[in-house]
Amino acid sequence: MATNIIIEKLKKVFKDRESFSRQELFDFYRQFEPELKETTFRWRIYDLKTKHIIASTSREFFTLSYKPTFKPEIGDAERKIYTKIEKQFPDLKQCIWSTKIATEFMLHIPGRFLIILQVEKEALEPIYEFLKEQNFRNIYIQPAEREIERYIYETESAIILQSLISKAPTQRVNRIATTTIEKMLVDIYCDKKLFAAFHGNELIHMINNAYNRYTIDFTKLFGYAKRRRREKELMAFLSAKTNIPKSILND
Repeated sequence: MATNIIIEKLKKVFKDRESFSRQELFDFYRQFEPELKETTFRWRIYDLKTKHIIASTSREFFTLSYKPTFKPEIGDAERKIYTKIEKQFPDLKQCIWSTKIATEFMLHIPGRFLIILQVEKEALEPIYEFLKEQNFRNIYIQPAEREIERYIYETESAIILQSLISKAPTQRVNRIATTTIEKMLVDIYCDKKLFAAFHGNELIHMINNAYNRYTIDFTKLFGYAKRRRREKELMAFLSAKTNIPKSILND
C-alpha cells in the first residue's frame, strides 16, 4: 500500500487521541507490513517525525504533530549581548532568553523582565567583566536570595548570569542559541526565588497553556529536570496540579 495512504489512515486512527504508544503505532504498521522488523519500524518513526506527522511526547508515546514547536522571540537586547560575546569568545557555549517570552502563557503579566544568560561555569567571571566593560548594567552572577529580594526585584531590567548545565536542551533561533520550551519550564520551576512572579497558580496556568499550544518532549523535559536533580519533584507537581495526561507523565 502506498505510503501516503498509510499516513492518511494513521491520522484517522489516532486523530482523537491525546497520545498513543509506540506499541500501538507498531501494531498499526503491522496491519500493512506483517513481517515488519524493529529496525524498519525505527525508520518509519524517523520518517514520520521528519515529515512532522508525529512528535514524541515521551520515550514511548507520540502525538500527531498538530502543535508547533516553540520558537521564542529574540529581543534586541538579547541579540546584542549574544553577538558581542560570540565575537569575543567564539568557542563559548551560551544560551540567552528573556522572561518576556513566557508572558504568552501567563494570566498576569509582570511589570519587570529578566534576561537570562547561561554560559559554561568557568566563563562566568570573564563574561561578567566583559559585559561590564561593554557598559551593560545590572548584571548578577547566580544571585543569592538576598540579592534577588534587595536588588533584582527593584531593578527595571537585569541580566542574570548562570551556569549552563551540560546537555541542556537549547535551540537556535535566527542563529542565536536560546531556550527550548522544555528548558524554560524546568528552569522556571526550579528557580523559585528568581522566578517568583511565575509561581503559584500562575505556573500551573503557564504549563497548561504551554502544553495546549506547543509540542513538548517530556523525555527531554524530565531528562533536563534530572540533571537539575528535580525530576521526581517536578513529575509529582505536573501529575497533581496540571492537565497533562498521566499516561505521558508515567511513561
